[in-house]
Amino acid sequence: MKAAARTTQQQYGRLKRKTFGAALSAELQKQVPALGELTANRLAEHLEEMFHNHFPPTERIRMGQMLWPAVAKEETGAYGKRIQDTKLKPVVVNVVNNQDFRDMIYGVPRSEIRRKIAIRLFDEAYSQGGVFTEVDVAAILGVSPLTVSQYVTQFEKKADRLVPRRGTIHDMGPSITHKRQICYRVIILGRSIEQTARETDHSPESVTRYVQDYRRVAHCLAAGFSLSETAFATKLSPALVGEYAELQQDIESTESEPLQ
Repeated sequence: MKAAARTTQQQYGRLKRKTFGAALSAELQKQVPALGELTANRLAEHLEEMFHNHFPPTERIRMGQMLWPAVAKEETGAYGKRIQDTKLKPVVVNVVNNQDFRDMIYGVPRSEIRRKIAIRLFDEAYSQGGVFTEVDVAAILGVSPLTVSQYVTQFEKKADRLVPRRGTIHDMGPSITHKRQICYRVIILGRSIEQTARETDHSPESVTRYVQDYRRVAHCLAAGFSLSETAFATKLSPALVGEYAELQQDIESTESEPLQ
């Protein structure tokens, strides 16, 4: 290598060693000598990426907005999976906006304003690639998770659409409401898998799974199987079979009624 080229690399190489990643790698090697330079460099890159993910630039956050860590939309729920092992997605949401101010001025009840804000928080997080739990929204609003759950239930009944929250998007917890909405649309209203997926903020794969599971359970129960026998035959948990059995009775009793 020519002397001039070596000099150029040395000069600009020094600049690279001034970066946060280089400083972090050096500190890691200093504090944990056993890491070695290559391992420290890779660990530093990973930590720097985590830092940027958790603390995105917020220079343009407006009055009434806040940064909050949601769970990434593409993440999957699993029994026993810890939140620290779950991919997060920081989002910027409007806790208070101009419409809220107008509602306050014109005397809209506080409970109605909070309900509108709660639904907006779920929607805004989802539009940015994250999903909130009811506890997230409860903490932001300073109310109980039960209150947020009531807001969601009231809204879904009135608006005939599902609110995108982690329990329904990631199929966590005994939430029969979204299964009922999905199966009702496909089985009773005859809507397509794709249309139902769009209307309920679910993937086509999830919609297909719900409908297939519902039909398998309904078929077993119609054949005279008990809940435990149905669980064995379908390889679904007894709790899930119980949900679908309740769902079958619910749908059959309201086939001629509008969706609640």
